[in-house]
Amino acid sequence: MILVIFTQNCLNHKSSLLDQHFKIKDTHYRNINLFIRKIEISKVDDDLKSLQEETIKSNIKILLEQSNLFKSVNYYSNFLNDENAIIVDLDFYQYDNHLRIDPLYFPLSFLTLTLYIWFGGNIVNFESKIKLEINSYDKNNKLLASKIFREENIINDNIYNPWKSRRIIPEIKSNFILKSVIEVTN
Repeated sequence: MILVIFTQNCLNHKSSLLDQHFKIKDTHYRNINLFIRKIEISKVDDDLKSLQEETIKSNIKILLEQSNLFKSVNYYSNFLNDENAIIVDLDFYQYDNHLRIDPLYFPLSFLTLTLYIWFGGNIVNFESKIKLEINSYDKNNKLLASKIFREENIINDNIYNPWKSRRIIPEIKSNFILKSVIEVTN
């Protein structure tokens, strides 16, 4: 029992990783200079909140730059003097990403004398829930658009590829964030 609790605590973790080189197909270039003013994870009471915010702030900037959809992507400055500028604020009301052992893994493994494992039963689940509000403004700080986006994903991995979710979830999060920013900057 101690081994089960220890294993579950070791695998339960949070992640702010994005696939920074993710590109959306069939999306066109915009002659917009995008400025990121604020990225905040607001409704999270956690010791890692500031670390997550800093990580996701730099990851989102790189993701937006690498997408090649905008003329430029920079952090906001009070001395903004660009006609084609759009300022964005991103507020994550929910940003949960957890890797956990599947609750059926241990009981079914024991009951079936490990046949559950050998026939590809789920070992870990990766769950990602994001609720994001994005506000876009023009250079005079006039609100252009405001929208709340929500994304929920659960990926179950079997014994043959237990770390697959560590690659897929950053791609899903990158796609979600990129499409959300594009929608608010149209």
